[in-house]
Amino acid sequence: MSKRKKKNEAFETLVTIIVFVIEFIFRTIRRIIVLVFDFVTFLTTKYGIKSGNNFFKMYFDKGNYGEFILYRKVVRLFGEKSVITNIYLDNRNTDTTEIDVLAISSKGIYVFEMKNYSGYIYGSEKDKNWTQVLTKWNKYKFYNPLKQNYAHTKAVENYLGVSDKEIIPLIVFSDRSKLSKINVGVEQNVFQYNSAMKFIKKYEKKSSKIITSEQQKTFLIQLLEKCNMSEEVKLKHIEDVKELQKQNL
Repeated sequence: MSKRKKKNEAFETLVTIIVFVIEFIFRTIRRIIVLVFDFVTFLTTKYGIKSGNNFFKMYFDKGNYGEFILYRKVVRLFGEKSVITNIYLDNRNTDTTEIDVLAISSKGIYVFEMKNYSGYIYGSEKDKNWTQVLTKWNKYKFYNPLKQNYAHTKAVENYLGVSDKEIIPLIVFSDRSKLSKINVGVEQNVFQYNSAMKFIKKYEKKSSKIITSEQQKTFLIQLLEKCNMSEEVKLKHIEDVKELQKQNL
């Protein structure tokens, strides 16, 4: 009886090891596939040029990686020429404020604040800080992204000379986050990646045109001057943007 028990225990141990190895192999393969996909899309988009980040600086920095994923998704909706990243504008409380991602269409100017966080997110509109909760012992405070993006939208309004009616602010969290604990109105536009893209598609479909093609071109050229790019790249991209005048954005 004891021998049979030992055989059963040995068999269960072997099965556990095999399952662990298989799961490890699948996880590793999945990571390699994601890495290759990210590398290819990094090369085929202009994120690296516009942001000034090389692949490794993007991939191994949580904030930059989240920004890259958001940029990639937004480009699919608006096209490469209509999306800008890492914009530095004058700010009231600090010298400059940095906008993660911005897109311009005939329906408005989308100003994104990206938070590549996981875990439960707690916070409300009036809170100075929000909280990321990973475990009972791992909690982290971060500045209210609504207030943060409000500064961004005001900086865009002041710089471009537009009104708040032309600005669509969005707070975007990673799909690994859980937003059920935040207390904000739907008009605050706090989403995960996929929900944000659905919101934009719906907004683009139902809203009226308020920005002309000429204005879009002008705004993009103005904003490119404030990007984290070399002068050579700025001039080249500005020439590309000028071609938008001949197209329907």
